[in-house]
Amino acid sequence: MGNLRGALWALLAAAIGLGILTGSAVAAEFSARMVTRDQSGEEASGRVFVKGQRIRQEITQEGQTLVTIIRLDRKVMWLIMDQEGAYMEMPLGRLSEDPSLVKGADPKRVRQLGTETINGIRCDKFQVTEEDGTVVTQWVSQELGWPIKGEVRSREGTWSHEYRDVRRGGVPDHLFEVPKGLKRMTVPGM
Repeated sequence: MGNLRGALWALLAAAIGLGILTGSAVAAEFSARMVTRDQSGEEASGRVFVKGQRIRQEITQEGQTLVTIIRLDRKVMWLIMDQEGAYMEMPLGRLSEDPSLVKGADPKRVRQLGTETINGIRCDKFQVTEEDGTVVTQWVSQELGWPIKGEVRSREGTWSHEYRDVRRGGVPDHLFEVPKGLKRMTVPGM
């Protein structure tokens, strides 16, 4: 259980790296290398797999790979902890990668900042300012309809994610399920 604190940090970092989930996602299907940065500038890297409303992140930190599965379709997030033979399930709350962020936001809080090419992918750049002053910037792929890059700036700091080496298609469904034989753990205070 000593890894629980680190696992929870990674989950939080992954969730913030993802964005603010508010609605349904498009039917994108791709995998990519992912780089996230937390408010202290610490970088973590891994892989991301996206298929429709399902997202899997595999982040390597401190020599361990932590797997987070986000199911927009079920409004749930799972943190897989293979070494402990367990997983944690949490209701899906506010994050930052959902392509419907801009569509679901109050139009007065959304600014379109033009287009940019991120890692060879043409993106529309949007910025959403929330009531609490948090600013979410997304670079949404015109082809995939999915944020290839995102940044969240709040009073607590700045978090970001970026996808590199995007490969379209070929993502197997089994990546988005909890592996058999893992015991469900509860998160204290949740």
